[in-house]
Amino acid sequence: MGMIAGDLAAAALAQWPSLAEQIGLSPAAWRAVPLARREDARVARVLLRMIGPDGRQLVLKHQARPVDPDKFETQIAAHLAAQEGFAEGVPAVLAVDLEAQASVMDYVAAEPLSTLLEGAPLARQAALLRRAGAWLGSYHRALPGEARVFQPKHTIRFLGTVMEEVATGARQVGKPERFLACAEALCAEQARFEGRQTLTAQTHGDLHMRNLVLDETRCWGLDFAGGRVVPVGHDIARLLTDYAILHTPKEAIAAGEVLPDAALAGFFEGYGLVGSDDPSVQLLLRNRVLAEWWGLPARAEDRGVAQARRWAGVQALAARVFGR
Repeated sequence: MGMIAGDLAAAALAQWPSLAEQIGLSPAAWRAVPLARREDARVARVLLRMIGPDGRQLVLKHQARPVDPDKFETQIAAHLAAQEGFAEGVPAVLAVDLEAQASVMDYVAAEPLSTLLEGAPLARQAALLRRAGAWLGSYHRALPGEARVFQPKHTIRFLGTVMEEVATGARQVGKPERFLACAEALCAEQARFEGRQTLTAQTHGDLHMRNLVLDETRCWGLDFAGGRVVPVGHDIARLLTDYAILHTPKEAIAAGEVLPDAALAGFFEGYGLVGSDDPSVQLLLRNRVLAEWWGLPARAEDRGVAQARRWAGVQALAARVFGR
């Protein structure tokens, strides 16, 4: 088997023989090519593209850090549930070693949604979001919940806890006075979201733009986090706020809104289960802007390059959403 350099890659390849045998493959006949890697103080994870003698391609994934077999098992179970209910939208997991936190799945030749959106004109972004919405609508239909009256009090209550921590200094955020003003503005709108119906579904749990990949005609979801059965706005807000922060032309966003009309219309044209006026979507989109804010390091010198870009996007977006 062809080898590649690096301790993390070597750790992944050490799991390959037993995983390959689960699938009925001869492990020595395959070669490895780097696909993706993350290695920092918190996470050490590698993905290798495994190429077989007949040209078949698979993905070998190994997480060395954090070591949390229970969480890894939850993620695999969520992927398998999605695979069973929505096979055409999920790469098939073929082999798993829970103790080693390693797995093998089908390889799909596709690009992350984040890559495709980068630098694209708004019309192209709207078309891509329509496809992302269609994928998410199909996923939520495959693992449905129920119609339910939305309860904004849970989100507002937690936001109130965060606000108290910021006000007392127990939680550090950048520009705390501005953060509190924006959060207070959202809390004041609670009545707007009360008493209206939404839909629930089994959620992805971590649906940022890198966890959707697309080719010319198809879309697949990756890295399911084992989300709960909750209002569909949770997945929608996670995805669309990620887009709004990093890729939306902020000047195209109307005052008080999170996305440009064209982008919002494109996504919900594809999604189809609820509209953009759904109360869970409306509240959770705005709350997600604040959650991204409080999730970033408070001090500029503590932010890496990617975090600095996200911080700038959050600040520009908050000005449009909250007018502050």
